[in-house]
Amino acid sequence: MQVMLTEEDANTLKKFIYDLVTTEIDKAKRDASVNKRVLNQSQIADYFEVSTTTIRQWETLGMPYGSMGSKSKFYDKEECRKWVLSQKR
Repeated sequence: MQVMLTEEDANTLKKFIYDLVTTEIDKAKRDASVNKRVLNQSQIADYFEVSTTTIRQWETLGMPYGSMGSKSKFYDKEECRKWVLSQKR
């Protein structure tokens, strides 16, 4: 079966699909914390695809983080990425 669309209908359909895909990509980025610069411990572990235990070990080696109170730690994704890349094997 073939569907014939006018140019106006085709443009409307293209815009609808573009808007739908863009919205879903933005949602996925938010869900994955891609747009966030400051992450909590679980999020930074997910970002580097390591465990939170590894993150705590990296902290003892000098990975930068901030804290609020005694339990909440926050990580600047860019600063942590630079730190990881600066480590020598």
